[in-house]
Amino acid sequence: MPKDPVAALLARTEVLRAPKRRLATFGTTRIDYHLLSPIDGLSDRTRVREGSVVSSRPAILTPDAFKERFEGFGDGAAEFARWVSTSYRDLLRALEYNFRNQGMAARVISSDPRLVAEKLLADFDARSVEDRAVIRCPDGAWTLALMKFTLDEAARSFPGHVQDLERRGMFSPDRGAAQRHRVEVEALLNKARKNHSGLEDLGRKLRQYGLFEEYEDRFLSLF
Repeated sequence: MPKDPVAALLARTEVLRAPKRRLATFGTTRIDYHLLSPIDGLSDRTRVREGSVVSSRPAILTPDAFKERFEGFGDGAAEFARWVSTSYRDLLRALEYNFRNQGMAARVISSDPRLVAEKLLADFDARSVEDRAVIRCPDGAWTLALMKFTLDEAARSFPGHVQDLERRGMFSPDRGAAQRHRVEVEALLNKARKNHSGLEDLGRKLRQYGLFEEYEDRFLSLF
């Protein structure tokens, strides 16, 4: 049986340095990366790709969203969704992640990939750089290496995301009040963007509803 080419390429990929912090639960996360690849036929050359992966805020796949996947099943779909919300509550604590690769640039360095990696890691250690990734991979597999890295980061962050969202009742079968609060906050955000006199009211509502941490970045960006 022929060997899986994707698995074979990923087997030659190594994450030399991963970010210390996990992906943010409430907001976007930017991870700067350095991909180091040997150039075929040139043992003393390394291709360095630098860029950023931006992870958007994880989206909750709720029982209601699950219900919407069952179209044409009649009026019983709503009742089934209510049953699902209790019988399969843990299973349906699912999150959707989206990533965007941006600002990538490549250059060739006249040095062996291992030496390039050692110098790069030493520089990051000396400057206490904690949130950059360094990955060594085959030159033709850099996209695979980068995509797998982002998925591994999502998997590493997932348990913490579930805990954060659970503490805020985001997986509760009755999320009506929480949804209404967020609709109100979004309206206040739009109002405050146009008129800063609404900032005080927005801040008060965020604290009242226990949503300040979730909206902190967006709130502070208005000042």
